[in-house]
Amino acid sequence: MILAPALASAAIALAGPAPAPATLQGDLDAAAAYWQQAVPARCSTGSVSSGRLPRRVLGEATIPDPVQSGPCEMKISRGMTLRLRCLVVVHEYGHWLGHRHSSDRADPMFPQVDLRTVVPPCETPRAPPLPPDRPRTHNDRSLPLVAEGFGVLSD
Repeated sequence: MILAPALASAAIALAGPAPAPATLQGDLDAAAAYWQQAVPARCSTGSVSSGRLPRRVLGEATIPDPVQSGPCEMKISRGMTLRLRCLVVVHEYGHWLGHRHSSDRADPMFPQVDLRTVVPPCETPRAPPLPPDRPRTHNDRSLPLVAEGFGVLSD
C-alpha cells in the first residue's frame, strides 16, 4: 500500500511528447520492463484498476498465498500525474514479485514515493538545456519544472 501524507503540489511542465505509459496497462508494461520479469507464476492473473482508496493511499496490491496460485490485483488511486501513477504501479508490482521495502532512497521499493526517483520506463524526454548565453525567465515554458514532494509507502 502506498500512502501520500505530504505530496507537495507537483506541477510538471514538459516540452515534447506525453509520458509513454498513458494507460494502466502501459504502467504494468513499464513495471514488467523495469523489473525485467513478467507477472509471477503464483498469479493466475494480474489486473490493475483505478478507483477510490482511503485518504492518502496511492495504491495497494493483493497477492495470493505463496503455496497456491490465485489472482494478483492492484488498485491505484485516481488523480495522479501519469509519471507518479507509473511509479506507484512499479512499486506495487515489486510487491507482486515478492520485493519488500528498501532502505535505498533511489529504489522504487523505498517506503516513500520520492519524485526524484528515476524509473526509466516511467520517464518522459526532457527539453534540452538552454544555451549559456540565454538567460532563464519566468515566462520560459520550454523549461521543464522539477516535481518535488513525496508520499509514504506502506505494505
